[in-house]
Amino acid sequence: MDRILLTHASGYSRWIVAGVLCCLACGCTSATTATTQQAVGGEVLLIPGIAGQESHLRGVRQGLREAGLSRDIDVFTWGSSSLWAIQNLMDLPANRKRAEEMAARLVAFRREHPNEPLTLVGFSGGGGLAILCAEILPDGIMLDRIILVAGAISQDYDLSKVLSHCKDGLINFYSDRDAIVGWGTAVFGTIDRKQVFSAGHSGFVDEAGRLRRQEKLVQIPWSPAWAQYGHYGGHIGYLSPSWARHILAAQIDPSLAALLPSK
Repeated sequence: MDRILLTHASGYSRWIVAGVLCCLACGCTSATTATTQQAVGGEVLLIPGIAGQESHLRGVRQGLREAGLSRDIDVFTWGSSSLWAIQNLMDLPANRKRAEEMAARLVAFRREHPNEPLTLVGFSGGGGLAILCAEILPDGIMLDRIILVAGAISQDYDLSKVLSHCKDGLINFYSDRDAIVGWGTAVFGTIDRKQVFSAGHSGFVDEAGRLRRQEKLVQIPWSPAWAQYGHYGGHIGYLSPSWARHILAAQIDPSLAALLPSK
């Protein structure tokens, strides 16, 4: 049962990026945070971008269902009005409190359902929120997997605490064609308040700037083959129902990969 749940830029560039971000934030409907209910076959918690609302992820949920994903799919709504979406990105103290709220929800779920699959999927700013949440989970509280989709988190972020709470690790989808988590976070900052191209643009990198190789971390760059699913490398391509069906679903539940049509 589904439930709603580069450090310098010209002033002109700032206005362009602000306009794009605001456009992405518009049109969202208000919703309330999902509550813990009985899960059948596990739970997937989707975390939307900085507008923090459910409506942007309706197509994603549709695609996951079409792929055959039978787990509960919830959306963790967060932030204030979509008109203040930029502030949702920039308010780290508020986001830490939101991460605590989400962590409490996950702890309650895990204690009630110790053996059910539990996966976090964070989109854009929601990816950063997923990281803040996972690293404050109590000892012994395990997720199956975290999936970051164009995550607005810094490239050099220390993932050690996060990975200690992921049985099957962390998957990072990134695209160097995605200006929102490239120039957007270079101007306005990531969730962890660094003005850099984010891990959703260039992947998590090591001290030498090379793509990080770390146990339990899998990084998946945008592929031109995804164009057939409506994803051309930009930020909103990840919201395509077809992309969710053919690419994302199998990362949430690997058993679904066998059900996908061959290319």
